[in-house]
Amino acid sequence: MNDNESGTPFEDFLRSLLGDEAAAEAARALEAQGFDPANLPPEFSDPARMKAALGQFQFLMNTTAGPVNWRVVEDSAKQAAYVSGDPSPTATEAEAARQAMTIADLWLDAVTDFASGPVTRDVWSKVAWVEHTIPTWKRICEPVALNVSRALSGALSEQFGEGAESDVALPDGMAAMLGKTQEMMPRLSAMMFSAQLARALGALAGESFGTFDTGIPLSDTSHAALLPHNVAQFADGLDAPFEEVRQFLAVREAAHRRLFASVPWLEGDLVRAVERYASQIAIDTEAIAQAARSVDPSDPQSVESALSGGVFALSTTPDQRRALTRLETMLALIEGWVEVVTARATLPYLPHADALREMMRRRRASGGPAEEILGSLMGLKMRPRQARGAAEIFTLVEADGGRDAREALWSHPDMVPSDTELATPDTFLTLRRAAAEEDADIDAALNSLLDGTLGWAEGLEPGDEAGAGSDASAPKALGSEDDDTDTRESE
Repeated sequence: MNDNESGTPFEDFLRSLLGDEAAAEAARALEAQGFDPANLPPEFSDPARMKAALGQFQFLMNTTAGPVNWRVVEDSAKQAAYVSGDPSPTATEAEAARQAMTIADLWLDAVTDFASGPVTRDVWSKVAWVEHTIPTWKRICEPVALNVSRALSGALSEQFGEGAESDVALPDGMAAMLGKTQEMMPRLSAMMFSAQLARALGALAGESFGTFDTGIPLSDTSHAALLPHNVAQFADGLDAPFEEVRQFLAVREAAHRRLFASVPWLEGDLVRAVERYASQIAIDTEAIAQAARSVDPSDPQSVESALSGGVFALSTTPDQRRALTRLETMLALIEGWVEVVTARATLPYLPHADALREMMRRRRASGGPAEEILGSLMGLKMRPRQARGAAEIFTLVEADGGRDAREALWSHPDMVPSDTELATPDTFLTLRRAAAEEDADIDAALNSLLDGTLGWAEGLEPGDEAGAGSDASAPKALGSEDDDTDTRESE
């Protein structure tokens, strides 16, 4: 295949994409594996379609500058949300949703000291949800995508670059093609990552009730939002009336917002856990070779399937596992606190409050698009048992010390229950009291050491006559009987 040689539309596509030399190597490699371009679907033989596909591919490559092509993500997710059915909320629906959120804040005033503060109450369609949450997804996803791209390019350089030593056997000619495409890998990685994220966000837009369905605030914490049509879809088939379901979900939205608005370190703690995980992402070079061998050129989906199945099944480092544990624990604590506070606020007013609380637990346990996004990004798993343990701890602390004690657990990152405490919530109070007593003993000993009273009997201080006692080694108080005797002898 040279400049003067005419080929099939598929061969022309390869030349335009890889250049003459690499395209020839790729064609020989495919032929050696028994691939016949004549067996491709009809669209691969249509020059106009192949030219359009190449133009679209080159456009995507040229417009993808960062680790994620956010234009593609937003446009594709909006398109998926629109196609699934996304009528704009009517004025009546919007007013009813805002009134539900206003009532939610009034109910919460009676059960938590975390204040509402200034709030803007929004009513969104699915497309609007995508548009408003994209900035937060950028903050969460870009560190992961950037390090996946970096690790993938580094692994390719190490495995297939000049002078690389490897026992991995690649198909004939594949190494030359990979050498040419190596420079494209960051953008290819960004395109694949963007496609996966767009699908997940499109699905999540179809199930979200507001801005806290993942446990992470997806909009500014001064905003609360409801998606009336998603709420109606969720309420369809439940025994509870739609108005009760909407009010219950409005209270959950408002409770989430108050928590993040009142605990300034919480959002940063979650994002830092994601960044700590992302900073150590590595790629398995053996998985890359395995993926290359599993690609079926006649099936474009096989490329994405091979890469997403093998290359991104990453092993985690101890630091990454600690970051994941922290993130899972914090999400469980957030859900547990919101569950308890929502129950306190709704029980006096909603006849089906208990049933709706249990329905949310079952929904959380069954998973969904939120788990898909966080799971595919980092292997993060929502743990319903941990959330139940968190709810039990907050309930026990409130029963023991009131809601002030319950909210005090959020006063500092070190005060919140740990993952081991969530596993045994019934022992939480006992263990915390024992730890507090031990800390008090240590503080008392340290204070005695600093003021010089360590080792003295209770109630005595250095300089007290009684402190000397009969012990000859003890310090003697000034003006003691021994001092008088010494004075008389000297006279």
